[in-house]
Amino acid sequence: MTTLHTVNKHSLNSDLLSSCLRVARAGDCILLIEDGIYNVRTLEDLAAGQGCELSGLQCCVLRDDLTARGVAENALPDFISAVDHTGFVALACAHRQSVHWF
Repeated sequence: MTTLHTVNKHSLNSDLLSSCLRVARAGDCILLIEDGIYNVRTLEDLAAGQGCELSGLQCCVLRDDLTARGVAENALPDFISAVDHTGFVALACAHRQSVHWF
């Protein structure tokens, strides 16, 4: 049973992403939304600190939130892909459950 995890807070202001990484399992997807997109630069380090293997996870950001915050899509690390709202719906449909970390 796979899970879509959405995170909407920056790791400097919250430990939500760290908590998410502790429970995320292979096949799950982490979708960074709203201010959570600021975690794109620290996701690998946070995962390593939690003993989480990112290679088994799908990592995405919501494209509109990147644009709204002035973060260039081409600045994303290779393991993170940007999705639009249709992609967000597709991710929700592809996973058995969704957990919003807020």
